[in-house]
Amino acid sequence: MHGVGMFVAPLCHAHANNHHEVLVLTALVAFALGLPIWFLIQWLSDPRKLRRFPTPSIVALTPFWLMYHSSRGRRYAAVDEAHRKLGPVVRISSNHISFASPQAFKEIYNYGSKIAKDDFYETIAAGNPSMAQTASKLEHATKRRNLSYVFAAQHITAMEPRVMRVVEKLCRNITAKSQGQPISDDDNYRCVDGVFDLRPWLNMASFDAITSMFWSNEYGFLDRGNDKCPTQSASGSITQVNAMNTYHSAVHFNAWLAHLPERWYKLGRQILKYSHGQLAGDHFSGMARYLVNERLRSRPAEPDLFSSLPLEASEKRPVPMTFDEVLAECTTMLDAGNDTTQTSLTNCMYQLARQPEKQRKLRRELLQALPLSKRPVASYADLQGIKYLRACLDESFRVRSPLGFGLPRKVIEQGVVISGHDIYPGTTVSAPLYSLHLNEALFRNAREFIPERWLPNEIDLSFHTSDEEHRNLKDYVLPFSLGSRACIGRNLAYMELSIVIAALIMSFEWQLARPDEEMVTIERFNSNPKELLVKAQKLDLA
Repeated sequence: MHGVGMFVAPLCHAHANNHHEVLVLTALVAFALGLPIWFLIQWLSDPRKLRRFPTPSIVALTPFWLMYHSSRGRRYAAVDEAHRKLGPVVRISSNHISFASPQAFKEIYNYGSKIAKDDFYETIAAGNPSMAQTASKLEHATKRRNLSYVFAAQHITAMEPRVMRVVEKLCRNITAKSQGQPISDDDNYRCVDGVFDLRPWLNMASFDAITSMFWSNEYGFLDRGNDKCPTQSASGSITQVNAMNTYHSAVHFNAWLAHLPERWYKLGRQILKYSHGQLAGDHFSGMARYLVNERLRSRPAEPDLFSSLPLEASEKRPVPMTFDEVLAECTTMLDAGNDTTQTSLTNCMYQLARQPEKQRKLRRELLQALPLSKRPVASYADLQGIKYLRACLDESFRVRSPLGFGLPRKVIEQGVVISGHDIYPGTTVSAPLYSLHLNEALFRNAREFIPERWLPNEIDLSFHTSDEEHRNLKDYVLPFSLGSRACIGRNLAYMELSIVIAALIMSFEWQLARPDEEMVTIERFNSNPKELLVKAQKLDLA
């Protein structure tokens, strides 16, 4: 029998493999034949009257145009180019209309709009949406109430010392980098001839800050100079992954695949079950799962942001959050807390290194406002009154928004009128921030980084902001979105960004290693800087 088993086992294994291959092949054939036929039927029937809108390509009558440009990391640029060629209203997918006008932006994203969050987000969530992902307005309101206490002003203020400790380590690391020294034997990001890539250091700092603030379990990336961290599967097994590459691969995979309708997205995920992107997504969820499980096992000495989640029934919250709900929200926090933060920091530092006169002006304002005892790592309370610091952040948001693509929304109820066009229920609509923020009709010298435009009452001969442009800044530069779907972590973000940028500018003089080259952007979901090669010279704080 043992001898027979030697033959039977491989045959059974081969049969199982063949069965899997047949299923995959069948799915591929269904995908390849069924999807074009389905889109052809949709185009011929045109239930939402979308044939009236121009498209950049016949491929844009399907999701494949968006998927292609998303896979290349240039979706935002392709949409912007389509608008420049075809006008303010463009069809960019089988059921998606993009509007590049200020009026449409307000009509799509404003309070009380008859427009809901698109299914795109719940598709990505794969059955367990967080507050930021759910399309249901009722469910969103419930989830937002659960998180509103977490982001209360007193809780954000209590997190400042944790951010400041991370920033102190960041400054020490950059001092070492500026001298060509490694942080440790495990340092993965070395300095060569005085040049180093600032982006991963800002990303490691953002990971350390969010894991400290939310779970009292700082990753310690800055201590080692690398981003290895634990990830835990649903079965409980723990392995080590590189956080940055894991996150980037996961979000890029999901961002391009989720342009498919939900049924085709699910089939696509089945076909690509063992792809690098999907496995990375599992690992990133596992990173959050590990943090949640460790936090539930131990209570920190001081409350963190996790402490404010309604995990137990109370008079105010009679229904506590389930583990799946907690995991969904924590995955989103680990996402936004690392990526949007590092993208914003890298973009701002790029602009300041690129324009030495703006850098010197900000440094002068900071040194004049802060006593020596509060340099270089100052509290947010000490920084809030420094208007030029906030102007640099806001202008960086405008010129290089962390999110360039228009957030998709779905028309509901009886339909709406957007920019004078009747849009039928079920249609996906969006307004791209990249095109809006660089609109010369709204902002003079729109592609230039000019923080002074945010300070209309300041006497500055270099730039004068008209009343109309100042109104436009308030109305249309909204990197945290607006309405009921606005980012709940806005105040936390400004606190962290202000402390980091102020410390880096006071501590070092920055130069671009390649001043004649534009910083390359790779759009995954956010528009991420690829790298920021710099030289940093340590300054005397006295």
